[in-house]
Amino acid sequence: MTNSDTTEQRDEGVQDIDTFKEACAVFGDEDALARLGMFRDELEAHLAWVAKAPPDHDALRDVAHRTAGRAGVLGFPALADASARLDDAARAGAAVAAALDHWMEQAELAARR
Repeated sequence: MTNSDTTEQRDEGVQDIDTFKEACAVFGDEDALARLGMFRDELEAHLAWVAKAPPDHDALRDVAHRTAGRAGVLGFPALADASARLDDAARAGAAVAAALDHWMEQAELAARR
């Protein structure tokens, strides 16, 4: 197995193509692709921001909440779920580090997709 095979297996299922096709039907292909590009850019910025220093819980909740909605619309169900879990963890102030780690894994996968 090559490195590209391993990457493809890990990335398989990251984006639900049917959900993205629905976004294309709603927004139009060009607009949906533009939204996807902006979403990727935002994810990369959020990942860099989190890597610099752990943000406070309110900031994490804001990012997680916005990411959950956009991820759902653009067809990233695992990232949408990880975002919702991070939002809940930050709100409760419990298990935030684990939720953030999982969110970062999913965000990295989606940003590369």
